[in-house]
Amino acid sequence: MLSKKDLYIFSLIILLFAIGLVGFFVFSAPYGDGLEKTMENAEVEEGDAVYTAPMDYGDNYVMSFFIGLLGFAVTLLIVFLVSLILRKKDATQHD
Repeated sequence: MLSKKDLYIFSLIILLFAIGLVGFFVFSAPYGDGLEKTMENAEVEEGDAVYTAPMDYGDNYVMSFFIGLLGFAVTLLIVFLVSLILRKKDATQHD
């Protein structure tokens, strides 16, 4: 079992990674990814979307940042709740 100090350090690393990832995407977004470059070089047009997400990331940085932050918070909450459920389940099995 991880100590509280280990969980704190782990949470801090994940938070710094999430903030760094947002910063990376801000500067890398205008250049396109590998698939976009390959399609551009092969002169292939993008087809229609197979699936459309219920929420959009927005057209500007602020909206994208808040939607990304919301997604991160929801994911963190789900992981926290699952860990609580597993901890309770583990505690009842040892009794």
